[in-house]
Amino acid sequence: MTTPAIINYLVALFMLCSPLTAIPAFLSLTHKKTKDDRRHIAISLGSAVAVVLCITPWIGGPLLSFLGIRIAAFQCAGGIVVFLLALSMLNAQMSPMRQTEEEEPPGTTAIPIVPLAIPMMAGPGAMSSAIAAANIHPSWSNHLILSICGLVIGAVTSIILYFAIQLEKKLGNAGLNVVTRLGGLILAALSIELFAQGVEGLFNIR
Repeated sequence: MTTPAIINYLVALFMLCSPLTAIPAFLSLTHKKTKDDRRHIAISLGSAVAVVLCITPWIGGPLLSFLGIRIAAFQCAGGIVVFLLALSMLNAQMSPMRQTEEEEPPGTTAIPIVPLAIPMMAGPGAMSSAIAAANIHPSWSNHLILSICGLVIGAVTSIILYFAIQLEKKLGNAGLNVVTRLGGLILAALSIELFAQGVEGLFNIR
């Protein structure tokens, strides 16, 4: 993988996981927790995101092959999913593909891996992007790079949620919404690129 490709993948993963937009939900679901408990939960959530993003490049493609789904078809579907997420972000809203009311835990006694880590951050969009990148860069060394990128995003997620209270105070709702909308615009462009690559693969366009 070239350096620009790695940077693009990191940016795409960060925007898809969008830990900044998860701050309100994180604070809401952990409002009865102590400061230390919240920090422990933040680290756990980041670790869960990292695990998902690390293993997806390795097992995503073979799983699709086992199910008889072409990578190009998955790229098209992934592009559509990412575009729908981008539209929600442009409206500064949380997409139902990330979290539904039924997925919200009834209490705060446990670490809310679901829905905060999965599917809110490491959801369909992030996994689609990881599988598509693994198909474009098929060697094991590139898969290793993609896994390292997943670790980086997991670490960044932990850091952002670790300092969630301070970030919310500094950015405010307006600031978080601006970041979300900018991320949505970038994601929309990336989703079209992903969809176009899928169409090229499906119809052998060169």
